Amino acid sequence: MVGAAGLLLLRRSEWSMTTDLTEPPQHAPAAPYEREIRTEGPVTVVCLHDSFGEVAARGTIAVVGTDAIADRLETDAAHRRPGLGRAMMSALAEAAVAQGDRIAADGLA
Repeated sequence: MVGAAGLLLLRRSEWSMTTDLTEPPQHAPAAPYEREIRTEGPVTVVCLHDSFGEVAARGTIAVVGTDAIADRLETDAAHRRPGLGRAMMSALAEAAVAQGDRIAADGLA
């Protein structure tokens, strides 16, 4: 079906960006933000909440073997620039390493 649509199906994995997580960065969110981490099976979701409990930033990472794929990374426009992206990625990396990950990627190409 894929070929009939004129598309080429790749039989190998290709990552658009990767990073080694053997020494994950450690950045906590600045006050008043608090982080919530939920892990269910291989998937971890990190949410950073503002002082009203609203989600200011969120991201997801899934661990497969010794690899992890980060997905759905976003920071609400009203909360950009205080380092929430870095704090969220730090929490995602810590969660992935705790599950045995060594390499993180932003998705398949």
